[in-house]
Amino acid sequence: MQRVIDENDEELGKLKQELGDEIYDAVTVALKEIEEYNPSGRYAIPELWNFKEGRKATLKEVISYIFKQLKTQKRKRG
Repeated sequence: MQRVIDENDEELGKLKQELGDEIYDAVTVALKEIEEYNPSGRYAIPELWNFKEGRKATLKEVISYIFKQLKTQKRKRG
């Protein structure tokens, strides 16, 4: 089962009219991602993000980040 965003939704229509296509597109993408990750609850799931490249972080980037944080913590303690 796949849910589809109603293009004729009154709230989305107002959003598009008042704030423009760019904001409308961002909101619809966010709704689709929320549905993809958690269709039963529709709540946001925390996720690491690569802001420099504007995308989700890869597993390799996540592991590198964690190790960097651990090294920083070790220096502060000892």
